[in-house]
Amino acid sequence: MDALQPRAGGHSPSPSTKSFASLFANESPSPIDLKKPAAHRGEPAIFFSREDIVKLAAPYKFALVGKFSHGRPKLDEVRRFFSKLDLKNPVTIGHLDARHVLLRFTLEANFLLVWTRGLWQIGRFPMRVFRWSPDFHVNRESSLAPVWIALPCLPIHFFDKHSLLSIATMVGRPLYVDAATSSLIRPSVARVCVEVDLLQPLPQCVLLGMDGDADGFWQQIVFERLPQYCNKCWHMGHAREDCRATDPKFRLNRLGKELQAAVADEVIEITGT
Repeated sequence: MDALQPRAGGHSPSPSTKSFASLFANESPSPIDLKKPAAHRGEPAIFFSREDIVKLAAPYKFALVGKFSHGRPKLDEVRRFFSKLDLKNPVTIGHLDARHVLLRFTLEANFLLVWTRGLWQIGRFPMRVFRWSPDFHVNRESSLAPVWIALPCLPIHFFDKHSLLSIATMVGRPLYVDAATSSLIRPSVARVCVEVDLLQPLPQCVLLGMDGDADGFWQQIVFERLPQYCNKCWHMGHAREDCRATDPKFRLNRLGKELQAAVADEVIEITGT
């Protein structure tokens, strides 16, 4: 393409004026309509319906948030790390703040592979992964977690995939069944990976019966390595009664780490990596 040449008289061509609407002419159409300005308690506000939120969140159904609690590698290092994994499609990576990166997958298989692993080591920096949800905030870890449940002594005719997924829905959203269960090479126990909300009560057993007949049997549900979640500081890894968020020394130490991370993030931004 030829470079722009100055007009006669030495004046460069001025850019054409674009309308507000033309700025978005080539973008994909939005799933929602423009919202009218509103007010709440005297302050400006915009209100979205629950249906709006569902539509806006749909493109991010296979999105994860990676959290670095002890320093963060450069973004290029994170991208190189994931490029070396055996993923069928590339992952889009961008940083949210000094501690968090957003990982966007196009295939559910890649999404599940990274999420169910839970903890990844990128160089000298450990990274925990959480499922993104519309209520995600960088100061509040997600309470959604992939957890394996075991169904010991489950009768073998219930090893059917749809039977297992039906049972697993009593706990959360079924993700997949393990290979040994699918092939029935370990008939002593069935295992299913389930997305659970750690803020909700989880059943320890479920009644399996026939329609109109309550004379079935109670099937035990065993949670394997169920994470703890604190609804006081909104972090995973400890229970509310063990929370140190109100301890002045702990808060001061945490604030210091956040400031260090913020400074490091500024340095990364300045260097352009």
